[in-house]
Amino acid sequence: MDMIWTTIILYMGAMLGVSVYARRYIKTSADFLVAGRRLGLALTTATLAATHYGGGFHPRRS
Repeated sequence: MDMIWTTIILYMGAMLGVSVYARRYIKTSADFLVAGRRLGLALTTATLAATHYGGGFHPRRS
């Protein structure tokens, strides 16, 4: 049980660290929504693919 709590606390700490780091670059809500218009082609493509398939699209359904 201690391992579970340790993992949860480490994960929450990591998320807090990422948010503090990202706060430097995101000034407005528009920056947040479009990632400051600084994403590369590969990351943009991966994001769109994940959104497309994660949204329930299935090519054989109509």
